[in-house]
Amino acid sequence: MSETTIDPNPSTDAAAALEAERSVDRARMKSIGRTHFLMVMGALTLWGAADAWAAVSDLGLARLVAVANAFIAAYVITGVLHEWGHFAGARLSGAASPVHEKPINHFFMFDFPFDRNDGRQFLWMSWGGIIAPWALVLLTLWLVPIDTAGRAMLLAVFFARAVSVSLFEVPVVMRAMGGGDPRTELGRQLGAGALKSSGNLGMAAGAVVWLVVVLI
Repeated sequence: MSETTIDPNPSTDAAAALEAERSVDRARMKSIGRTHFLMVMGALTLWGAADAWAAVSDLGLARLVAVANAFIAAYVITGVLHEWGHFAGARLSGAASPVHEKPINHFFMFDFPFDRNDGRQFLWMSWGGIIAPWALVLLTLWLVPIDTAGRAMLLAVFFARAVSVSLFEVPVVMRAMGGGDPRTELGRQLGAGALKSSGNLGMAAGAVVWLVVVLI
């Protein structure tokens, strides 16, 4: 007759597994953080070099390059900060938000399992991503003199992205705050084609901002 060994502390294995999961999550977060940091620094450096070239040379080609680089830089920076805004909101709320091994489509870095999170956590996660691009708009107005077409493009794209994010996500948030199921409301918004329409409206708003700043 063999003896069966009984673990006097059955929670030990669960605690070890949880700590291992957290360790992997932290390592992934640091890895993606480094990638995103390099993306933002690279975008800013390229735009800064183009902006300086345009300012020093006053060449038409340099001004065109500065405008194009401002568009690219703003798109990259907004994509990164928008995603980290969502992530920060999720983590501050205590939501389950496991980090991907690698970012998906360069930006998407974590999952938000609806079956493991509640409505409050969804709202925190959502507002984090909504606020982040508007913070970029305010920081640009504060830190960057908007006195060239390239700098105007930087502001315009930040504004366009902030508008498109708000148009898509705020209705979902408001319906969730009114008692709607977050996953259902998000699916309804996607099914209605709001992602494309909000993006188009955001681009139109950004184009208006750019034209107004350049022409005034």
